[in-house]
Amino acid sequence: MKILFIFGLIILGFLFYPQINEDTGSSCSALERKAVRLITQNKEGSAFAALILQGILKGAFAQELIKSSYPNLPPIVGCSIFYYQVMLNPETAQKLKTFRLGN
Repeated sequence: MKILFIFGLIILGFLFYPQINEDTGSSCSALERKAVRLITQNKEGSAFAALILQGILKGAFAQELIKSSYPNLPPIVGCSIFYYQVMLNPETAQKLKTFRLGN
């Protein structure tokens, strides 16, 4: 029983780390913040755009991306998985930049 409890805590930690790390209310919003930061990183004149985008993004775009890419996963799980993919491989953030709904 103790091992099951510890395993559950580890799973919850993985699910909620993105939103705690990015200081947002959802993992989809955390994914958007991370992607915007990576996409606009080291680009001239993009700091202002990144600040504006991070202020208005609430996770809806990432949630739609996850729903179309992983329809059988709840958005919190899919956004958390994709957050770790973006964290480990920053080029993955380019998928959000070029993504169109319905593809």
